[in-house]
Amino acid sequence: MLVQITKGVFVNADRIKAIVSVNNVMAKQLRETASYSNKMVNLTYGAQARSVIYIDSGHVLILAEKAARIRQKLLKKRGMERRSG
Repeated sequence: MLVQITKGVFVNADRIKAIVSVNNVMAKQLRETASYSNKMVNLTYGAQARSVIYIDSGHVLILAEKAARIRQKLLKKRGMERRSG
């Protein structure tokens, strides 16, 4: 199930393991580890980074959208899926 996070950025919601604020200690460790293994994807398009999404493949997505807003979009999409399916 693909969810549009921001304009032009779609993420498979089934593969998301964590959504955290960029200021979180865990997010800083994830970013550091991902940058060494070339699994970090910066999707801020020049804006200030506000959230980090960790995916089951080990990739880390850096986004300008707030973590709470991303969680809302995921919950809304899952609610719509349950109603239609």
